Amino acid sequence: MPTFTYKAVREDGTSVADEFTAATVAEVRQALENRGYLVLDVQKKAVFGGGGANPKDFLLFNQEFMTLIKAGLPILQALEILHKRMEKPGYRSALAGIIEAVKGGSALSDAMAAHPAFFPPLFTATVRAGEQSGALVDVLTRHIAYQKRTIALKRKVRSALIYPVFLVLMLVAVLAVFFLYIIPNFTQMYSDQAKLPLLTTALVSFTAFIVSSAPLLGAGLLAALVGLSFWKRTASGRQVLDAITLRMPLVRTVLTQYYMAQLTRTLATVLRGGIPLVQAMETTAGVISNRVIARHLTESRELLTEGVSLADAFDRTKLAPDMTIRMIEVGESSGDLPQMLEDVSDFYEQEVENKLTDLTTMIEPVLMLIMGIVIAFIVVALYLPIFEMGAKLK
Repeated sequence: MPTFTYKAVREDGTSVADEFTAATVAEVRQALENRGYLVLDVQKKAVFGGGGANPKDFLLFNQEFMTLIKAGLPILQALEILHKRMEKPGYRSALAGIIEAVKGGSALSDAMAAHPAFFPPLFTATVRAGEQSGALVDVLTRHIAYQKRTIALKRKVRSALIYPVFLVLMLVAVLAVFFLYIIPNFTQMYSDQAKLPLLTTALVSFTAFIVSSAPLLGAGLLAALVGLSFWKRTASGRQVLDAITLRMPLVRTVLTQYYMAQLTRTLATVLRGGIPLVQAMETTAGVISNRVIARHLTESRELLTEGVSLADAFDRTKLAPDMTIRMIEVGESSGDLPQMLEDVSDFYEQEVENKLTDLTTMIEPVLMLIMGIVIAFIVVALYLPIFEMGAKLK
């Protein structure tokens, strides 16, 4: 998500200028107003030198940082070593700011929180808990394990989608060649033929429409994609699109399971860091990429503040399936909620992997069948007049 810079006034009258990560300006204003701030200005931050944190770069930084701290180096010295070795300009700039802040007496988590584009709220909240408990190495180790699992799950999802997307693009490309080049050239031989078979006539008419409307259709498609891209960046647009993705046929189940794995894994990691449940819910809501799920999680957090159990809160907000709610209830009863959440996440991650395998196995023959039927229809329509002419000659 993009990073915004803002200027605001606190309730005590003091001013604050800082950064905030959110999807839109409206979300930034709403979050700050919920804190009691009077928002004066919000601007999207221009990040130079390669943008924000890449997940792999962030994982590498955490691994090196944890290794240095585990070896007994002071935090400031570890940061200075990483700053010298860092090749990414954006990270170097962020680390330079963190080093100066730590030298000035700031806590490491507070210094990192000033650079949310490179150190997300989940990480800074975890580091803060590690500082307070004196177990920073343990916290970093758990967060690295969390990052590895998250990156691995995303990689599996992307890998599973690559081949179906490739087949769809190939189908579109083949049809474009047929309708824009092969069919118009092929049907020229029928220009002096008075009557064509109905199937051929329909194909010729449709092809003529595609060819004549190609510039208009292309411009309309481009405008629709650009409009959708801008609309997706708004709070309402993202909310609607996230809701649609959770209702899409075929992928609805696997997407729900993916978000449940993301939610439970993140919540377990934050709780392992020693963060209280209510605060952990707030931190997790900021990590969930689907706004519908994140909103239900925020509603569940509000129920927690009223004394409701986590399982009951999830049940009331319809956030999780019954099986997940029952397992969370067992975790609360046994006093080991983080472990139960990790077990739930393990289950869902395995289910996502299985479902993706089944989905890609099913999609491949369906797309190939559709491609075969469409091409067969075109070939038959093109050669039907020749077949009829041959039958008449006999």
